[in-house]
Amino acid sequence: MAKTKGRAGLIAAGLGWGAALGIALGALVLVPAMPGEVDLGFSEFKADAPAKPDADDSELTEAEARAEEANDLLAQESGSIVSGALKDVPVTIVRTAAADADDVESVRWLLNAAGASDSGELTLTERFTDQAGADELSSIVANTLPSGAKLSVEERSPGLHAGESLATVLFDDGTNGESKTLPADRTLVLDTLQQAGFIEFNGSIVPAGAVVIVDGPSRGTDFGAKVLGDFAEALGAEGKTALASQGTEPDAIDGVKTVGGVDYEAGRIKSVLAVSSGGGEA
Repeated sequence: MAKTKGRAGLIAAGLGWGAALGIALGALVLVPAMPGEVDLGFSEFKADAPAKPDADDSELTEAEARAEEANDLLAQESGSIVSGALKDVPVTIVRTAAADADDVESVRWLLNAAGASDSGELTLTERFTDQAGADELSSIVANTLPSGAKLSVEERSPGLHAGESLATVLFDDGTNGESKTLPADRTLVLDTLQQAGFIEFNGSIVPAGAVVIVDGPSRGTDFGAKVLGDFAEALGAEGKTALASQGTEPDAIDGVKTVGGVDYEAGRIKSVLAVSSGGGEA
């Protein structure tokens, strides 16, 4: 990730690119406060868009170049944009198996720039969102339920129940920064899920004040999307939670800030600012 440069350089560069790029860059800077999809403002030129006549090649090339310039410039200013937004807030990243390593690393860098402390990183493996492992996941969750956690009796999806268990493990009490459950319970839940192949983690997972879930490309409406959405909703009911994915913004989830475009700087910035302002729709 590019390091922060001075505001004077930002203004000079913006003026040099002209009004059109200035408008695009302004939209990128403002997008954390705006609902809807997160992209570079040139979605009509995406690689998967319908083919256009050869006559439009020069326009496409120019738009891609401007989009890249805008993204690079925003990367230079990203640290100052988020600075202080999460001062002294411990934040855990939960990444999926589909999440891109660069996206995760960039989000963590921005969390640090925002003043957050690192409370750990947890990976949800492919097995976590695979229908073949759903019954075993539900069984493990029920048999390792930590003190203080309650499982929904109305909705029994594996993602929701796993989220209800892990929310108690991942979040602090919201008052004194203390754990919601006993240390032994946290160890039991995390170790059992890891041994069964549903999660992976290295180092310590300590109570967090916020959680950012980083996912890969949009999952559409498949079983994995349902599991991840339910999981995020359960976390959002217990603490500040954002779900950031590549491409278009995920469907709205109660109590969760959903963010698209985490593979672009605007989406990464928005995911950090999202958990600084509480749960709910972005």
